Amino acid sequence: PGSRPSANDCVLRTRLATAAVALPLLIWVIVWNPGASFVWLIGIAALVGVSEFCTMAFPSDLWDRGFGMASGALLLSAMLIPTQERFAMALAAVVIAGLVLALARKDDLRHGVDALGLTLLGSLYAAFLLPHYVWMHVLPDPVTPGVQPGGWRWVILTVVIAMSGDVGGYFGGRWFGRHKLMPSVSPGKTVEGTSMAVVANLLGTAASKLVFFPTLSWLEVVGLGLAVGCLAQVGDLCESMLKRAFGAKDSGWMIPGHGGVLDRIDSLVFPAPLVYYYARFFFGH
Repeated sequence: PGSRPSANDCVLRTRLATAAVALPLLIWVIVWNPGASFVWLIGIAALVGVSEFCTMAFPSDLWDRGFGMASGALLLSAMLIPTQERFAMALAAVVIAGLVLALARKDDLRHGVDALGLTLLGSLYAAFLLPHYVWMHVLPDPVTPGVQPGGWRWVILTVVIAMSGDVGGYFGGRWFGRHKLMPSVSPGKTVEGTSMAVVANLLGTAASKLVFFPTLSWLEVVGLGLAVGCLAQVGDLCESMLKRAFGAKDSGWMIPGHGGVLDRIDSLVFPAPLVYYYARFFFGH
């Protein structure tokens, strides 16, 4: 009789099954965006991310958790309807309200200030960084001049680079991993897996150029592949750091085989501003 599959094999099968369903749907939403579904997708992911962060940061304090989620929702709405004044107004409201609430805790002022810091961190992490994909999506098409919006190519490029690194790092670490990268933060990550992730980042960028981004130069392939790939891995480590700091194994439970939303998008959060501002200011838009 065959041996019973290991826990790692079961997790891998669950992840592959989830990816088989989610990836085609994700590509469809990014490219065609029916009914502004891409905006809804990013908005829901960011809002759930804020909720997961606040649940980890304030596991037993419903008041702080509620304020954190409300702050995240306010900043998210300002990001999804982008104007400089709207976001500045939302951020000012969160900071002032948080300081007033901290002041009201006259018996524990330090806790109030710490809670505001965590609220701002969680809100900016998920509700400020992630919506850059929405801004990216409405950029003019970099391949077909005059087509607007057409920034889906930038979104696909970023997602392909980051996810290629995830896959390369996972299998590279599983097959060749010997030396731990940062065991106090992420015990499963290895130097070998990280190296394979970088190679996969570059391969993913090259494939993206050949398939749908012919105007990207090979110098940009190398530069973006390395920059996005490194930021994706740093983002993954930072999310692991947050879970370690809060004593959580996973950020949530919503995605089978992956944990929570933050566990799945950790490598996508940091690259979003980089690619958006690169496309906006250095690619002629």
